[in-house]
Amino acid sequence: MNRWRFRVRLAALPLSLVGLLLLGPGKTSLADDRDALAKVIHAIPPNGPFWQYGNVVMGMRCRPVGMQPVIFPHWKHRAMYTCRVCHMELGFSMKQGDTGVTRSEYLRGKYCGVCHNGKAAFTVKGEPGSPNCERCHIKDTKGLEARFEEFAEGLPIAAFGNGIDWAKAIRDEQMAPRNTLNSRAVISQLPDKLKTPLKLGSYSDRTMVIFSHQDHFAELDCSSCHPDIFNIKKEGTRSFSMENNLYGNFCGACHLLVAFPMNDCKRCHPRISSLGA
Repeated sequence: MNRWRFRVRLAALPLSLVGLLLLGPGKTSLADDRDALAKVIHAIPPNGPFWQYGNVVMGMRCRPVGMQPVIFPHWKHRAMYTCRVCHMELGFSMKQGDTGVTRSEYLRGKYCGVCHNGKAAFTVKGEPGSPNCERCHIKDTKGLEARFEEFAEGLPIAAFGNGIDWAKAIRDEQMAPRNTLNSRAVISQLPDKLKTPLKLGSYSDRTMVIFSHQDHFAELDCSSCHPDIFNIKKEGTRSFSMENNLYGNFCGACHLLVAFPMNDCKRCHPRISSLGA
């Protein structure tokens, strides 16, 4: 059996079963407040096949005219470019559906059309129904799934999301995504004082959070999070909670649909394994 397919099946286990496996006999809860845990588990998105995680399906304008929706695989693009390229230089919103991309815009060289010009990547120009159309308007996803398995082979493995530990892959220099499309752009450097991971306390020492500015800065820019998501001047994190994260606020802006999901608890809460002990 393909190693990657086997891992997909393991990762797709229901969270309730995973919890029982991790807890062992005689242990019934991973949280001090069982009601809070139940709400978290109920709200966490399903952990389906690795190749699907992070894919954005865009069909609002396609379906009414009888075309297949566009399937945008984040995994394929983020191996070549950091998040800041598309979400800062090209103007794509972090929120799905918020940008409102149209065919006329990318034919004029905006958004996807910046790269998909026939030089950097295949062109988006051509009559509807041309071969290149089917490279984005995908009807049968088997080919995309196969390409993902080939792409992911040999990369650091994670248990959740799309099964790839992207931060480790970048640290280990297994991939080196470009930070900008502008050869004259000057990329700011992370201040030394922010290179040490932050230890953020919570109501329980066992759920302490370790946050790495360095891992995030490898893909993003300070302005990606501050001040819109985290307002550090106005103490905008007073309402920070797991529940608000799961509604897509704070960390949930990325860590629900593209970056590793929040059911990968130990990535942020390294002491979580001692819960219930």
